[in-house]
Amino acid sequence: MLPLRFEDITPLHILNLVTQKTSERKTLEYKEALLLDGKDARAEFLSDVCSFANASGGDILFGISDEREGGNATGIPDKIVGLNIQNDSAYCAQLEQLAHEGIQPRLPTFLAKMLDTRDGKVLLIRVGKSWLAPHMVSYANRTRFFSRNGVGKQQLDVQQIGAAFASQRGVGERLRTWKADRISKAVANEGPVPMEGARLLFHFISAAALMTDEQPMPRRFDTGKWPIHDLLMSLTSQFSRYNADGLLMASSKTMSGSSYLQVFRDGILEYGDSEILGANGPGGFPSKTLEQKLVATFKKALTLLKLLEVPSPIYVTLTLIGVRGRELATGYKLYNNNYLSRPFDRDVILSPDVEVRNLEEGHPYPTTLLPIVNAMWQAAGEPASENFNEEKWTVRPE
Repeated sequence: MLPLRFEDITPLHILNLVTQKTSERKTLEYKEALLLDGKDARAEFLSDVCSFANASGGDILFGISDEREGGNATGIPDKIVGLNIQNDSAYCAQLEQLAHEGIQPRLPTFLAKMLDTRDGKVLLIRVGKSWLAPHMVSYANRTRFFSRNGVGKQQLDVQQIGAAFASQRGVGERLRTWKADRISKAVANEGPVPMEGARLLFHFISAAALMTDEQPMPRRFDTGKWPIHDLLMSLTSQFSRYNADGLLMASSKTMSGSSYLQVFRDGILEYGDSEILGANGPGGFPSKTLEQKLVATFKKALTLLKLLEVPSPIYVTLTLIGVRGRELATGYKLYNNNYLSRPFDRDVILSPDVEVRNLEEGHPYPTTLLPIVNAMWQAAGEPASENFNEEKWTVRPE
């Protein structure tokens, strides 16, 4: 896979692959032509796409020939031969429909676009690594599973198919293990930014990132397209640096403070914040302000995840740390004990892991965030958020 966002790939990038003789690999393949005139040809296309989804994902480039050695393809690009396509958008839409109808379950990530180089048209198809794997080609009475091992595809046997299904069932366990590691680091104050007192972690975790056993490679982040000063939870970003996990943004140049965002190489996001829980001393948390910050941060995170091309599904989870004895307060009556919840009875409060199912539902994202908020209130002895009245979550936009 090219180390670029799909929308940023240009004809020049394709020309560079050819002139620099960039060889095929597990996540990159060249094909001279794309034939769709017949069931066999379409099934072959679907098997190529399916093999990437069941492996590590990747890019397929149609319209580039291979160098030959003894009559065999070497995997090294020779030249751009181009595709004869009249209507680029209609053709890409046809491919997308074919992929969605001919592969089960439906692929989370299938992107296609035509790149008009000086030597001819090249079709780029990006297939994301899928947490729903194994996917099956189900087309014209054909039912086959394919994957990639090195360069080229292979049909999976019964044992490999069984192992793939077992791996899919392990996503929940991997999510809990990953989250437990991050929480333990925060509790021990070994996170990316030292924090004191009550604090929270707000995670956005890609299932696809959890399902791979491969180490994410170093990655350059195009922060020029990010709303840098508006990404942290409570404060603005004053400092950023690359670190062993990816890119770290913090509210203090000393890398210790109240708010940070860790962007992992694989697109997972970790927001850490102590400002909202510590601003009013050891008493109660301002619940409306906290819920408002969660909603605003959720919106920012969705924008950033889109820019990072993180595939769905994404799980969201909230953890409160160091909160034993603290309470939730409603509205502006923060210091009136009649409007305080019961105190939290433990230091670490975990919310459920909620899958983001509807990216378009809009503010305040009740299907995703309200269960997380209600879990927090129940940990404080209340049945649900005090800010949910008459079937409506009364959280205003920031």
